[in-house]
Amino acid sequence: MDEMERAYRLAAAAVRRRFAEQHPDYLDRLSRLSRSDIAVYSGAYDQVGRVLECLGLPAVTDPEPKNLPARIAFVNCSGHYQKDIAGAAAAFVAGGGMLVSSDWGLDQVLEKAFPGVLAWNRRSTGTDVISVEPYLDSVWSEVVVLGADPQWWLWGSHPIEVKDPERVRIEAASHDLLVQHNAPVVAARFSWEQGEVFHVISHFWARSSATPTLRHRGPGVDFLRTGMRLSEDGIAAVLGETKLAGDDVSFAVLQSAATATELVAQCCVRAVPNTQEQRTDPGNTRCPPNTPNLC
Repeated sequence: MDEMERAYRLAAAAVRRRFAEQHPDYLDRLSRLSRSDIAVYSGAYDQVGRVLECLGLPAVTDPEPKNLPARIAFVNCSGHYQKDIAGAAAAFVAGGGMLVSSDWGLDQVLEKAFPGVLAWNRRSTGTDVISVEPYLDSVWSEVVVLGADPQWWLWGSHPIEVKDPERVRIEAASHDLLVQHNAPVVAARFSWEQGEVFHVISHFWARSSATPTLRHRGPGVDFLRTGMRLSEDGIAAVLGETKLAGDDVSFAVLQSAATATELVAQCCVRAVPNTQEQRTDPGNTRCPPNTPNLC
């Protein structure tokens, strides 16, 4: 088992423990998801199914797109998709489903299913690791360590252009992407009729990370404390569950795995209504003042 795979196992246990300690309602909603609630469309490049497996969330793989009964559907980055998937995705979201896509799903699925919202800017990245700045109220804002930006792996990825800033909520951006491709968006979501779409550049299952600072080169247990903010008992429970030591994974690699795992888990949480209160959307995130290039 390589370091990245160890990191995803540790990240999944940490995310579930974080929910138990800080958001028990999130853990309750995850527990109410059955296999038939989650669909995964396999891709040649991304492997979100492995993240779900680490989280202990079973899913149906490559179901018939028409009349999809799931609550949430993940569309992996791929070079080829079922020919009717764009139309099925539009109907699924319109009926109240949540669609989560990665990288090449942007132009091959989202542009066709939801025209005029998000688009590929027709550039491609190389193989690179970039730093990411999540918005303060994003789905992963609670696992950000000040001074240690998450590292996001790119691999021939398709940069995101926001066509409808009034509709789109930006979740995270990258100065590196802005400088290199004039397209800073890392993750974004938008509502469409009764449902929701969440898209991220590159892949949920990363293959590498970077260690630009001394802190990034430190032990992963430091991220469990400062990023996940787990209690000492929680850290001990996570390490015991995974049978890993605190330094078996570096801070940077665990942070990369944990931010991706947190996104997947939070999307699943959003797909299940809260039984205690009505789910609300905090509203659209528009371009910050004096930063028009971010959109």
